[in-house]
Amino acid sequence: MEGIASTLWQLDNRELVARISASESKLRQHYAEHLALLAEADARGTAHELGYSSTTALLLHILNITRGEASQRLAHATALNDATTPTGVVIEASSPLTAKKLDAGEISIGQVEVIRKFIASLTHLEPDKAALAEELLIERAAQDDPHALARYGEQIVRDIVDPDGKPPNLDESQRPERELRRHVYRDGHMEFKGRLDAETAALFNGLLTPFEKYEPDDTRGYAERSGDAFADVLQQAANCPDLPTQNGLKTEVAFTISLDQLMKAAEGHVLSDAQLTPAEVRRIACDAHVLPAVMGGESKPLDVAVPAYAVPAHIRRGLVLRDRGCAFPSCERPASVCHAHHIVPWLQGGPTSMDNTVLLCGHHHRLIHRSDWTVELKDDVAWFTPPDFVDPERKPRRNLLHRRCAASPYSLG
Repeated sequence: MEGIASTLWQLDNRELVARISASESKLRQHYAEHLALLAEADARGTAHELGYSSTTALLLHILNITRGEASQRLAHATALNDATTPTGVVIEASSPLTAKKLDAGEISIGQVEVIRKFIASLTHLEPDKAALAEELLIERAAQDDPHALARYGEQIVRDIVDPDGKPPNLDESQRPERELRRHVYRDGHMEFKGRLDAETAALFNGLLTPFEKYEPDDTRGYAERSGDAFADVLQQAANCPDLPTQNGLKTEVAFTISLDQLMKAAEGHVLSDAQLTPAEVRRIACDAHVLPAVMGGESKPLDVAVPAYAVPAHIRRGLVLRDRGCAFPSCERPASVCHAHHIVPWLQGGPTSMDNTVLLCGHHHRLIHRSDWTVELKDDVAWFTPPDFVDPERKPRRNLLHRRCAASPYSLG
């Protein structure tokens, strides 16, 4: 590659552009071959044979790509390639013309995505009309970028292929349009945005209005009054006796303190999922289930092994304090949705103890049981060794996403 790069300066602009186009054509042809391989692996169930729940999950590890990219590639592979099921049934590609053009290097990956989505939206039409739509899009792809091609697709469907549009489903009630997106920052505060359907919006406003009344000596602005009103509504909801609880309890606060600090009556408080000041800890603890968690040497939660498969509450709390979430590399799932996995299986004599358990989300718990991934604890850190088809050198990996600053006595748990 170095030799090629060192001679590029000798090319004039037209030659350079021609080389760029030729290189892009090769990339597209290689992508077509890549999709054929993915289609074959998916059809024969390669991922399940290797212990993975899906082809997408397998691609995440062997290619180090995002879930979105893996899903898109698999969708392209399915749309552009015939598939033979284990029973011998052949499922024909929905976009055969697109497959030919990609194999010839004549359309881009972005254009493939536009055409795939477009054809997938025409399932209510006869096959010949969907084929006509693909043909028209392929012809237009020679001169349009993906965005322009998508706009052209909307036009040809409306004017040529399907002027009547998709028939409404009168039997199916429309789902209310409701969304809520929220983001929690490291210090525990939250930002969120969303939208509500008209009925729910009226309910929301009706609940807020009594709490956001303006008083003559009130120095708060409208946004601040609304924020305080929202907090009051949430507090009332939290006090509702019919509110679902977590494990039958309200907010659960773990106060952690080392054995040495306990002897000296020092205060070390840890609240799961937020960094808090001592005053905030005391305030929340007034209306929470308070649990003492005594820490051993090097901040290791103390535990007592028990001869049972089910992980008891005190060991699970210790795992939450130690692992802080799913311990599998690069997984961000919080401890609240994780399982306690026995490293040495309980049926093989493995104890139910801190030294033989690790937190894993459901997805990675299943992966560990079904595949050649292995896990071991070293100095209270879970290290995972991948199969050789993920990493030929099988270098152990760990999760660095749940690490927190140890300097603060009110660290995130």
